[in-house]
Parts: sequence; C-alpha cells; structure tokens
Amino acid sequence: MPRPAPATIRVHGAALYSHHGVSDAERALGGRFEFDLELYADIAEAAAGDDLDATVDYGEAYRLVHDLLGSAHRRLLETLVVEIAEALLSHFLRLDAVTVRLRKRSVPIAGIIDAVEVELHRRREA
Repeated sequence: MPRPAPATIRVHGAALYSHHGVSDAERALGGRFEFDLELYADIAEAAAGDDLDATVDYGEAYRLVHDLLGSAHRRLLETLVVEIAEALLSHFLRLDAVTVRLRKRSVPIAGIIDAVEVELHRRREA
C-alpha cells in the first residue's frame, strides 16, 4: 500500500532576540531573528484519533528552535539553519522532511534592507 502524502505543518513569524553574527560587535549587541518552519509528516493517524502524540507537536518544535537559537551563538545563518533542520529531524521521528527559514532583521550592510534570510529544505535520510 502506498504511503500517504505528507501534510505540511507551518510555524510562521516566530521571533526572538539573540546574539549571532560575523563580527564581535554583532554577537555582543545581538538583534532580532525570525524563523519559519515547514514540518512535513503523515497526519492520518493523528487526525483519525485526534491524537497529539501521533503527529509533530508544533509547540514543541517552536520551543526546540527557540532554545537552540537562544543558546548557540554562531557566526553564520547557514550554520544555524543546518543545526535547526538536523535537530528537528532527530527529535521528531515522524518528520519526513523540514524546511527552515531564518531571518536576521538587523544586518550590517550599508543599505535599506528589511532582512536577510537563509532557507534550507532537508529530507530524512532513508
């Protein structure tokens, strides 16, 4: 029997203040970071039984990412999105894949920029 197509559970516009950046000054001062998650999982069992344990708990996913961003101090957004994707796939065995978008609002660029964003899509390895 073919496996059902996964559903997408989304967390949009989550934000926190943290200390990431290339320069010492950026890391010392900190800034606003935002993230979006797309969590791909089969939700048929959860829907049939109205059972949170049979799906990916988006509240728990939010807390995991929030805690990781608040405790790890990295130079690159690229490093952070890889760490987030790997942490989510390790923690939630029901996840088939994840997309992580991480935005930095205050960037040290001489220009008018709303944000810089890095996006990563990662599938569970078979």
